[in-house]
Amino acid sequence: MRPATLRQPDPAPRPARIMPTWIRRVDRAVNRRINASRRWHAHDRGFSRLSHAADRGALWYAIAAALAVFGRPRAALRGVGSMIVAGVISDVIVKRFFDGRRPVSGEVPVGRRLRWYPTTKSFPSGHSASAAGFAAGVALESGGAGLIVAPVAAAVAYSRMHVGAHWLSDVIGGVAIGAVVALLGRLTVPARSHRGG
Repeated sequence: MRPATLRQPDPAPRPARIMPTWIRRVDRAVNRRINASRRWHAHDRGFSRLSHAADRGALWYAIAAALAVFGRPRAALRGVGSMIVAGVISDVIVKRFFDGRRPVSGEVPVGRRLRWYPTTKSFPSGHSASAAGFAAGVALESGGAGLIVAPVAAAVAYSRMHVGAHWLSDVIGGVAIGAVVALLGRLTVPARSHRGG
């Protein structure tokens, strides 16, 4: 009778990276400041709605449709393409390598809380990556349209901290991913114009 062969153990999963202590310290300080700010309470519902509107890219698809209707189809297409790629890189790839907990929703003032919070890892912010990717993509094709979209994208990125869904480092990481994706996309498919309105 042949001796049973021993099965080799599966390689241990690669440990996720944890943010340095000083970054988390800054993150917590920023979130505490945002939560304690009374000046912004009047805008709580607006930021909550804006954050929700950007779920699954719905806000950006709507803006892209408007851009196409008003004669900026290339800007709309590049914006959507950059948004999709940035979202995939952020949520499907990068999140796998970082072990980050989200802020405690109970510390967020009641008026600005979301109805539900994501359970995925915190870093990076997918909403911020999609927002930056879309805005940068649009700006590469139409500077005028980019000037209109950029403040909306910035507001969406900030809203993720305002509602307590992300840390500052998550938002910065997401914005960086979105911007890089759009710029690399320009190298692959050159923009026709990055000045026109």
